[in-house]
Amino acid sequence: MFRKRSTKGEVQTEYSCSIRFLDDSEPIQLNFKKDTLGQWLFDRVCEKLSLVEKDYFGLRYVDAEKQRHWLDPLKTVYKQLKGVNPMVLCFRVKFYPEDPMKLHEEITRYYLYLQLRRDLHHGRLLCSPQDAVHLASYIVQSEVGDYDPQDHPPGYITAFKMLPKQNSKMEDQIQELHKTLKGQVPAEAESNFLKKASVLDTFGVDPHQVKDQRGDQLYLGVTHQGIMTFRGSRRTQLHKWNQIRRIAYEAKMFIVHVNVAEEEDAANAKKKRKRIKKQQPHGYKCLTVGACKYLWRCAVEQQLFFTLASSCNAPKLKSGGTLFSRGSKFRFSGRCQIEALSASENIKRSEPKFPRTNSLPNFSRNKHTSESKSSTLNTSIMSEPVPEDRRRYNVYLAPSRRAQGMAEETPNQSFEITRTEAAVDVPGNAFGAQTSSPIVQESPVLQAPLAAEEKFDMQKVQAVSASAPGQKTPVNGSVPVDSSFLETSIDSMPSYQPNMTMDDEEEDERTPKPSLDEQIKQLEEQYEKITSDQNHIAPGGKVGGAAPKANPAPTSSSKSPPKSMCATCCKVLTYSILFAVLLMVVTFVVLFYTKFDHPLLDEGRKQLQFLEPVKHYIDDSVEAIANKFK
Repeated sequence: MFRKRSTKGEVQTEYSCSIRFLDDSEPIQLNFKKDTLGQWLFDRVCEKLSLVEKDYFGLRYVDAEKQRHWLDPLKTVYKQLKGVNPMVLCFRVKFYPEDPMKLHEEITRYYLYLQLRRDLHHGRLLCSPQDAVHLASYIVQSEVGDYDPQDHPPGYITAFKMLPKQNSKMEDQIQELHKTLKGQVPAEAESNFLKKASVLDTFGVDPHQVKDQRGDQLYLGVTHQGIMTFRGSRRTQLHKWNQIRRIAYEAKMFIVHVNVAEEEDAANAKKKRKRIKKQQPHGYKCLTVGACKYLWRCAVEQQLFFTLASSCNAPKLKSGGTLFSRGSKFRFSGRCQIEALSASENIKRSEPKFPRTNSLPNFSRNKHTSESKSSTLNTSIMSEPVPEDRRRYNVYLAPSRRAQGMAEETPNQSFEITRTEAAVDVPGNAFGAQTSSPIVQESPVLQAPLAAEEKFDMQKVQAVSASAPGQKTPVNGSVPVDSSFLETSIDSMPSYQPNMTMDDEEEDERTPKPSLDEQIKQLEEQYEKITSDQNHIAPGGKVGGAAPKANPAPTSSSKSPPKSMCATCCKVLTYSILFAVLLMVVTFVVLFYTKFDHPLLDEGRKQLQFLEPVKHYIDDSVEAIANKFK
């Protein structure tokens, strides 16, 4: 109603945004117009990556209020990125499949592996130290290949930053396990990594910091199983999708309505007890209204993706509406998991070739392990190594490695490793990288505080009840190892406090990109400059005309300063209040001062009987005023 129409020139204006990838390779720039939809931009990114199974991925960005969002494919990119500076979108995994091995192509599994590797490093993929050591050994095997004493001297694991609380004991265990993985090509090591990670409690968890009814802090995650909560190092609740009846939010309160089966005693004791289903609401308070809205959208989208049989039956959802707000609407787009799996079976193309990027350029993969069945992809995006100005950790090479010709850097020279993924909407204490070895020195660029260490005994996935402090059970399907080097004193389960830094959506200090508003302002200034130059040229082709004017009159092309929207908003608000008051007065008169006979009016009179004193007061006042004029 009050929307300003876009002119033809504004629609054709092109804007630029930056796309970052999971392997921290060089970002690319993509141009879009004012009417470009998010689906078009996402398709261009998938084409660059040669990705066909794209239903599990998405583009994520951070708005001006530091709140994360997934790019909506049904809305325009301009509308979603307006006010975002710099315009940076990150290619990330949006839906973690229940069984990663059901993904048809190896390149899809590789991108999922990269995402889980980031989750492990930042503490979102929480697991026991034994499982963490196994996962890290698969990463090392995929990165450098088979263990070779000549190429891998003592302490070579220190250069890899894979775990949130990595220490020298863990590095020794990773080295011993790396020796046992001889012969595994990168694809095989990554597959073993995916199989082990998929059985963990925190697989696919994007943590949201919330508070329960008692005000205790906990983390809430949404996965293919349902909605779960984490307190300390344990998963305390799991509401499966088939138990959840409704998901809603009101302001900062996120509400989950869960079906609870209860037994009802029959009148006759001989009869069997009846089982009835009741809805029990569970409320969680988020930090901000924006965080609660983001959590609601993530929850309903994950529920529809993993539970729908067909995307054609996707309902339109709405929540958060109050008397003074319209609330939020959500419409599911794309394919559900069943449709995505069936579409993957119909892929007929040959496996694309792609290069596996190395987080440490000075480590070269052994020859026999690099000759994998599918280990190279001819794409311009991922063919280059990670640039040094995009790396985050300063890793100083040991003298023994420099002596063997692996690096020719002095102790003061360093290269940096980029770690950019983080969950933005849940700020909290981050795991810091703990290393007792003098080989690694932490860069001052990343200063994350250490989380408080808590010693717990982790339970199975199905168990939530507390156990004895000394009881120990296998965690998340962990693989038992007969080696004695895993029996150490660091088997305590850390508390779930994922790294919530903003470094994967932070501003690029090298080349800051202007926001959309700044680009529009620059284009307007260029247009005014061109127009003013044309006005100084006389019709005969002479510049300046007969005589220069001291104070030239303003031309029609010069634009007046934009008017403030405050006056318009106040006017609309005033009209709305007057209309509401008038409507209430008319309704009151019709109900109490007319004799219309209608079921709706009769029901309204019954419901508004408490307003009878108001009617009597009005009648008495009118009668008193009328008596004065008699």
